[in-house]
Amino acid sequence: MNFKVSIKDSINRILKTPLGSRVMRPNFGSLLYTLRDREFNDEYRLLAKKYTYEAIINNEPRVKVENVDFKVEPVNGVVTLVIILTNGEIIEVEND
Repeated sequence: MNFKVSIKDSINRILKTPLGSRVMRPNFGSLLYTLRDREFNDEYRLLAKKYTYEAIINNEPRVKVENVDFKVEPVNGVVTLVIILTNGEIIEVEND
């Protein structure tokens, strides 16, 4: 099966789409949008990892996630998800 969208673009789109926002695909997307404007603490980290794993497992059959880590820029409040796939590829997605 040939895919027209790269894995990086697909994961970026999945994680930035609010879960339930697409009428014909209500299970597409993630719950990461619920973490906006929250304090970056242990609970945030745990939920962000959970939502990332769930979204990718449910919507991107081409890959498996090995680990999710974070880059934080405290000055401007940007949190970047660093997603490491089992094939070694690293994908970064800003949770804006």
